[in-house]
Amino acid sequence: MKASYDSISQSYTDLVKTDPVKQFVQYPSALRLLGDISQKTVLDVGCGSGLFDQELAHRGAMVTGYDVSAEQIANAQKVEKNDSLGIQYVVADPSEFEATEKFDKAVSVLVLHYARDKEHLAQFFASTCQALRDDGKFVCILVNPNFKRLGQILYNRRFTRLASGKMQVDFLDKDQQISCSAEYSDFSTTDYEQTAIDGGFQGVEWIRLKVEEAGLQKLGQDYWQGFEEDCLYVGFIAHK
Repeated sequence: MKASYDSISQSYTDLVKTDPVKQFVQYPSALRLLGDISQKTVLDVGCGSGLFDQELAHRGAMVTGYDVSAEQIANAQKVEKNDSLGIQYVVADPSEFEATEKFDKAVSVLVLHYARDKEHLAQFFASTCQALRDDGKFVCILVNPNFKRLGQILYNRRFTRLASGKMQVDFLDKDQQISCSAEYSDFSTTDYEQTAIDGGFQGVEWIRLKVEEAGLQKLGQDYWQGFEEDCLYVGFIAHK
């Protein structure tokens, strides 16, 4: 079952809720890089079903999330209706998203690599830059463009470069069977840097990610072997 930026499978949505890499690397890294968000306005670019937005809201942020998937936004709004946290959700693509306010910060967790091409990637940065205050920053968690261990099963997933030039990630269950897959664009570090600057940001920085101590304790050092030396994911901050 293939998942993509504009059509994420229910299998992937279910996986996100229990995925160790989400719990112990991606989400805590995004929170750390965002810094203090209490009473801050935060835009989540590609918010999916809103799981991370709920975490942001619980930490005191005033959150707006948008996603191209109407199904995902409907799921997020259903949760918001049952447990109101004041989160606003919008169905939109970056090419059409228009902010009605200026945000203090923006965040995107494992979304930008689903941009169709560099032009579409530039739209993510341009629309986000326009939505931010003058001193705002855009925190992104990305697939590491320099990840080397392609083809290996690591941390319940496997990355492969396709003949088309795209990349594919397969998510595997406890029996090492594929539960869902996603194709995405193979952007380079230069692609991200250039499109961010072209989109209006003044500077960028790359951040190496680490496994949370809670993740090391829960799953053990053997599970995470080699993760930080050749990390699957990387932090990228674009400063306005």
